Amino acid sequence: MPEPTLPEQVTKLYDLIAGYHATHLLEIGRELGVWEAITARPGITSADLASRIRADPFYTDVLVRTAFAFELLERDGDGWRMAPHFDQILGTPSATFYLGGAARTHQVVGEDYASYVQRFREGSRVPYQQHSKAFMEAVASGLQALPRIFTDLVLPKLPKLQARLEAGARVLDVGCGGGWALVQLAERFPKVTCIGVDNEPYSIELANRLIAERGLRDRCAARLMDAQRLAEDSAFDVATSFLVIHEIDPKDKAGAFAAVARALKPGGQFVIFDETYPTTDADLRKMPARFAALAQWFELTWGNRLNTKPELAALCAGAGLTLADETTFSRFYIGVAEKR
Repeated sequence: MPEPTLPEQVTKLYDLIAGYHATHLLEIGRELGVWEAITARPGITSADLASRIRADPFYTDVLVRTAFAFELLERDGDGWRMAPHFDQILGTPSATFYLGGAARTHQVVGEDYASYVQRFREGSRVPYQQHSKAFMEAVASGLQALPRIFTDLVLPKLPKLQARLEAGARVLDVGCGGGWALVQLAERFPKVTCIGVDNEPYSIELANRLIAERGLRDRCAARLMDAQRLAEDSAFDVATSFLVIHEIDPKDKAGAFAAVARALKPGGQFVIFDETYPTTDADLRKMPARFAALAQWFELTWGNRLNTKPELAALCAGAGLTLADETTFSRFYIGVAEKR
């Protein structure tokens, strides 16, 4: 492959910077109701859209043309429609794939960049638990689609685990955050009971509030616990973790895996739904693995460390767990380890 020219590299730089502005475009469109309005009325014109969302016609036309430039929209006669699948991803909050809040989550996460230079020079960090309540609310909201993706799209690839949940497993959700995995697992599987644990007090408050709102107090609860002592020993059929393993302090990971193993019954299963750091230069430079490398970057000063797949396997083995099933979804790795 020939070496890129100087103008091509300049264009690449601006393409990278464009991603920052596209993130804001996504969130502004969500707040205005653009994506839901176009999903509801494919072919809507810029003028009709402006009237529907009560916005300036010229501003609205520039927004949709910019969204077209980024391939979020397609032309439909004199109007617009969502590009393939973006009606679900951006325009339908009830859809399994809905990720409309993802841009806002990354805007909030990006607020840490203001102090990155200082933190780099000091080698200092500000863990997730020391961020604001607004920050935690935004992250919890932005990640609520992951359990739906897991139950609707990933779980059919894991029939043994699915059968166990359908039969009425007792589930421990490790690092339950705002509680979305608890309520979605309980709603999807009516015989399941769920206990969530987290070491961040406000997250536990959010989780218990969500459990109450969904009327699930009889089958769900969230408890404040440390990673080294999660719950009762040999009491759970299944343990889950959604984007949690990489957030555990590296010095505490082996202990956390051992705690999960203690909490599981013999033959119990531990679901790891996370990002894994690329192991090759080729993967570092292509999506979706490249986004995992980026996650290590934007969570760097929290003290987080993404593991590679071999490292996760070693952590499981050290705790007496054996990886029995593995699959992927987009940038996410899903491993199911069984207690020996």
